[in-house]
Amino acid sequence: MQQIIQTDFSGVDGLQIETIAESHLTPLSVKVNTKYIPVLPYDWLTEYGLLKTIRPVKLPMVIGYGFGGIVESTGLLRDHQLVGKAVIGVQPTGSAQTVINAQLPPLLFEVPPKVALKDAVTLIGGADAALHAVNSIKANSTDVVLVTGASGGVGTYLIQLLKLAGATVIALANPDNRVFVQSLGADVVLNYQADLAAQLTRTVVPNKVIDAVGRPELLQTITTVYEQLTIFSLSLTNFNPPKPNQSFKFSHGSIGISGYHQLLALLATGQIQAQIQTVYPFEDVKKAHLAAKNGHARGRMLLAF
Repeated sequence: MQQIIQTDFSGVDGLQIETIAESHLTPLSVKVNTKYIPVLPYDWLTEYGLLKTIRPVKLPMVIGYGFGGIVESTGLLRDHQLVGKAVIGVQPTGSAQTVINAQLPPLLFEVPPKVALKDAVTLIGGADAALHAVNSIKANSTDVVLVTGASGGVGTYLIQLLKLAGATVIALANPDNRVFVQSLGADVVLNYQADLAAQLTRTVVPNKVIDAVGRPELLQTITTVYEQLTIFSLSLTNFNPPKPNQSFKFSHGSIGISGYHQLLALLATGQIQAQIQTVYPFEDVKKAHLAAKNGHARGRMLLAF
């Protein structure tokens, strides 16, 4: 089988595709032929050594976290009815492999027949983070929530889940993505590249912020304009709000098994929709990671195997 490894912290130049033998099945194994993995900021930030303080890794390592694929075989202690089924899951040891030997039962989920596999895989590192944030701030119909990174793989799901919770959503986005973000349900879309402070003074006042992009200068501008804010960040580990009635929290906790089942059900019923920007063949991993790092996101990028 083939896999993508990171050999050093030089960025995409440190990525290599290598061929290795498949690992042996164990009683807890589910052998999955990989079809897609999501391209996450988690990946390219690690490649450039920007997560060393919160994610120590030993190189070389297989990149990737989430995956979607078709089950080929199972070990004696796993459900044999999974064979031939579409699944999504998490592989903490690296998911960028043509064949995955998944041995953690709680981290594997069958995809409902009405859901496309490429759509389902965007839940990993996208909708799961968004649901965690929405649950953490206890979003409801009384809230006005400002979302940074609104057009990205997490932000697109944040808008949809916040609207399902009844909240009013202010989205920060690139001007080229204005119509796209509005189509997801954002009530107000602001251009973060223009005079953001002036725009904030002319719109409805938020009481909560969900930060999905991790740019402290944006939070600094937002906190300067308003007196009272609850800030929840999925991307920035530290930020000191300047005013006494402002709070900040960073978290990337789990939504649990029930959370993934909830998200798959929402996809199946059309209450949320996956937003896929581009699907690259896995051989183009360097191109995909550079596009994710340097471009203006419009949903999630995927690698196809």
